[in-house]
Amino acid sequence: MAQKEINWLGIGFGLALMVLAAYQQLKLPPVLPILLEEYGFDRILAGGFMSVYPLCGLVLSLRLGGMMQRRGTAFYLNIAFGLFAAAAVIMMLWPEIGWLFLLARGLEGLAFSILAIAGPAICTGNAGPGGLAIAAAIIATWIPAGGLIANAVAAALGDGGAWRVLWAVGIAASLVMALWMRRLAASGAITLSAGEPPAPTDSQNASNAPEARRQWRIMAFSGLLFSFFSIGMFAYLTWVPDYLVETQGYTADTAATLFMLPVAVLTAFNLLAAPILRAGVPVAILLAIAGGLQAAMWLLMPYISGVPAAIAAFLIFPMAAGVTPTCLYVLPGTVFGHERAGTRSFAVLMTGRNLGVLTGPLLAGALVQVTGDWTAAPLAIGGISLLLAVGALWLHRDLVRLGVYGTKR
Repeated sequence: MAQKEINWLGIGFGLALMVLAAYQQLKLPPVLPILLEEYGFDRILAGGFMSVYPLCGLVLSLRLGGMMQRRGTAFYLNIAFGLFAAAAVIMMLWPEIGWLFLLARGLEGLAFSILAIAGPAICTGNAGPGGLAIAAAIIATWIPAGGLIANAVAAALGDGGAWRVLWAVGIAASLVMALWMRRLAASGAITLSAGEPPAPTDSQNASNAPEARRQWRIMAFSGLLFSFFSIGMFAYLTWVPDYLVETQGYTADTAATLFMLPVAVLTAFNLLAAPILRAGVPVAILLAIAGGLQAAMWLLMPYISGVPAAIAAFLIFPMAAGVTPTCLYVLPGTVFGHERAGTRSFAVLMTGRNLGVLTGPLLAGALVQVTGDWTAAPLAIGGISLLLAVGALWLHRDLVRLGVYGTKR
């Protein structure tokens, strides 16, 4: 069969799925102060409204990936769209019932997990043999894109009961995506399901079984590296504004305004990683460099202040952190090939990601709470980021042995 070129429509649809998922998760923070004031939620419960998302992903991603791989993504995507709509209606009708609000966010978390696995698999399946790095770079922008859209909608609405409009926008977007998918599936314009990669226990062909096991070991290790990255990344996204206020002396308004810069830098370097990879830089070597820079920024944080601290926090760290997810998202296609990097391989990555998303903010917050300052937390997270850099070098060795380099991706 002839190799396909990049299918931009398929990549666009996969990215739209992921941006919808990110929007649904991140529509809450901009209006959380309103919800706290209006309905009297305590802060532990309010924290659960966000943490239930990665918890669902951590528990369910591997199972969902296997189910989608066997049955196809379209069936489960329709379930996800329905869950988003049903959960939004529940929250809009009975927002004052805290446990019900949390349950509805859990339904959204399940839908989020489906889209977070299916989206990158569809992007990769439509990337063509030379488009893996481009697809991975586009995939990596999903969280900042969804967050920016949610914040823009919230800013346009103002205060009061208008928070329901964000939920209504989520319902409308889910309906649009369902109709778009139906039309694309009917026309055959995109690949909705990537081919089946070798099963981790595949023994049908004795000569291929050792390679399949090696590929899945690499994917499992890649998921662990995604955990290391996500711990540092989401600790950064959660706590650096507070660090700037308490340790560096900025006002809260100034810190919030300044923090828009690293988000922009992060998104730019999601995309800039693609030409670097396509130029022939081995993906694991680029990942090791990015991990090393992140580790250096965390480890230096307690000892620098003023302009050097601002440059480290707002420029160098988001540059390195922007490159990292592009490297990670390109790995399933690198290991299995773009036509076989299905939902199960991305489920492994997402399991690691969700572990880090759940752990990072809690770890940083607990260390600051226990020690009373910002010394132990960045040192601990810097050590974890150093594990990312060292692990990436180990990954490079395994990828060389697998023979994946030498193909333009």
